[in-house]
Amino acid sequence: MASSRNRTILLMLALGLLIGVPAWAPVLISTRPVDPLELVQPFLITYDRHEHHVVAFLADHPDYSAIEAMVTLRRGQPPLIRVNISLRGGSQIDHFNDAELARDWAGFFTGRQTVVRPIHFEARTVHGLPRVRLRLTSYRGEDIDLYFEGAAPPSPELGGFINPGGSSQSASLPVMWANESSAPSDATALTIDDVPFTLGGPAPGVPGGFYTRDFRIGVFRAGHLELELLSAPSRLEAGEYWVYQDQLGNLHLYEILTVEGDALTIRKTTTSPALTEEVVTAARVGGRLELRSVRATGRRGYEVSAPPAPPAGLTLDLSTAGRFSVSFDEHADLVTGTPSRDEHAPTEVRTLEPVEPSWATSRQVTAAATRRRDAYLIDNEIGQR
Repeated sequence: MASSRNRTILLMLALGLLIGVPAWAPVLISTRPVDPLELVQPFLITYDRHEHHVVAFLADHPDYSAIEAMVTLRRGQPPLIRVNISLRGGSQIDHFNDAELARDWAGFFTGRQTVVRPIHFEARTVHGLPRVRLRLTSYRGEDIDLYFEGAAPPSPELGGFINPGGSSQSASLPVMWANESSAPSDATALTIDDVPFTLGGPAPGVPGGFYTRDFRIGVFRAGHLELELLSAPSRLEAGEYWVYQDQLGNLHLYEILTVEGDALTIRKTTTSPALTEEVVTAARVGGRLELRSVRATGRRGYEVSAPPAPPAGLTLDLSTAGRFSVSFDEHADLVTGTPSRDEHAPTEVRTLEPVEPSWATSRQVTAAATRRRDAYLIDNEIGQR
């Protein structure tokens, strides 16, 4: 029975080699840990750095409050595009031009509708001014056509830390940073099924939209992830690892990078396109591993090169008793608050209760990890409880 299980795991890992799991996976896999210590990172975090971002706020549409596009350039591939349509009630509909990403997005994250659509996006600069064209068919079958022309060159003065307002308040805690942004000129226009709509900011003094060059977004998301343990380390030392498989068939690899006394640094990679590389620090306390920090780097799949050095990425710091902080690259302590942990076997619940900034206080993050045989069920919720 064990040899059959090992063959199954090896087949999974062999397939993983084609899609991102490292080639140094051993020939023999341990199906039971000698050391009972195990680790799963319970927070569902995404981090992306988009070369282009454009958003248009609708003043007079009965259902839509905003249309937003995030574009990531990929070497040798078409750009990866996600378009959000924000509804007046605060929810969002995600439109992707990548079917695999949309599948995992819909499979992991709750509180959002996800569809796949061909999306046309074009960005150029004329006399220093950004000009952007976005076209797609909405989830309702409408033809959306946005032409955005900047009133001035993108500038850091219009960028910075972003207040998300009430968007997806029960589905996410977003941390967003715009590097250089431009407000729209009078030439900017939006039509839906050839009907023009007026652009207007969501608050007094806010322009009717923005174009951003270098847009960074890290998000704590509501969702559900099931991780079945396939392999565990025989000992806690550098080069050892845990391998999990999720409910969609993706592999998740937790590789121990360093062990210094009771402190471990672990690199988490996955074959899922919806989640990215994370660098996790933990401490061995008694008979368990205690989570100390999580840094999402934004890299997908398995990179042979070492993770980017800190502070690159989105960092959740839990190392100070009674306090947590969320930082973004060189921008420290953008969100701070009070963490808590409650354990009733077989479930451990971690809570992040934001205190600053004020808009984040309604977006409490609750991450529950339940052990069920050789699997962990991870459930994340956002919002006040």
